[in-house]
Amino acid sequence: MKIGILVYRMSGIGGIERITAEKINAWIEMFGYEVVLITKNELNHPFYYEINERCKRYNLNIQAKLSGGITQYIKNIPEGLKLFKELKKIAAAESIDVLFTTVIGFDSLIIPFIQLKIPKILEIHRSNYSYNKIGWFFKNPIINRYHKVVVLNENETDYYNLKNLAVIPNFVSNEEIQYSKSTKKNIIISAGRIVNEKQFDHLVEIWAIIADRNLNWEVHIYGDGNLEKLKAKIAENKLEKSFKIFAGTAEIKSKMQEAKVFALVSKSEAFPMVLLEAMQAELAIISYDSPHGPKNIITDGEDGFLIPLNDKAIFAKKLHVIINTPQLRDGFIQKQKVKLDLFSKENVMNQWNNLVCGILN
Repeated sequence: MKIGILVYRMSGIGGIERITAEKINAWIEMFGYEVVLITKNELNHPFYYEINERCKRYNLNIQAKLSGGITQYIKNIPEGLKLFKELKKIAAAESIDVLFTTVIGFDSLIIPFIQLKIPKILEIHRSNYSYNKIGWFFKNPIINRYHKVVVLNENETDYYNLKNLAVIPNFVSNEEIQYSKSTKKNIIISAGRIVNEKQFDHLVEIWAIIADRNLNWEVHIYGDGNLEKLKAKIAENKLEKSFKIFAGTAEIKSKMQEAKVFALVSKSEAFPMVLLEAMQAELAIISYDSPHGPKNIITDGEDGFLIPLNDKAIFAKKLHVIINTPQLRDGFIQKQKVKLDLFSKENVMNQWNNLVCGILN
């Protein structure tokens, strides 16, 4: 079988890039399939995540015009026509059996019409809790032309009036990693793009509430983006010594190994892989109950804390409890191991393989 995968790029540090690399390697190494990776605009940057050398690559070098609403769709029509032409050519030349894509917006409306005989699967990696009902009313007839639209958790299915939905979560590689409590430090870690959606400014305000009661602890954020506003917020709260920002890294797992607690304060998360990686790194987890991923991973009070969205006071109170109750952290970590089995690479990739085989047979 030959699988085609169309993404915007693979040179960034992020959840989509990470899970796409993991899937490519699994298709090749677990199932022996051929994989053709097609990036829309790679910008000649190196990949952050390692991909099996047997994966064949194409870069279309098509740059979208970024804007909002109907203006975006109109401006992107020329690029859309180029995408249609180039992707159709590659699909025919490579004899692709099934095409996956994570593209959204205007691009997602083009893919169903490329090589009609090839099954196509759209992966939606973000939460659609704030979706535009009117926009989706017009898009639904085209999105329904995909053989399957895969979302990351059951709650997301409520947002789509589609007949072709499936639910498959992300996974975490079951690496053999040995951890030692002696190497862990009093660090609360978080990671992600420094954008409004991730709400790292909330974490600054939360830490400001309890920092003076936890003087031997630090908060570390790993991510790239708009740093100035976040740095100003840290300075405003006089937290420069205990709240630190580091550049995004593909080695986030090794950074997690040094910490004891993982904190997530996003406005929305469809299925945050960082929570699975935090479990794997044996971190106690505290997270906003962001729509809708965290609650599909964490069971509040059993293997972590889920905090009502944007309630910084309760978040600070519970974070203080985690910091000062080592036995609670240990209990969370022990119960997380069951979740890691549910979201293992073997389990989830078999779901993907069953989906593909069911479509093709």
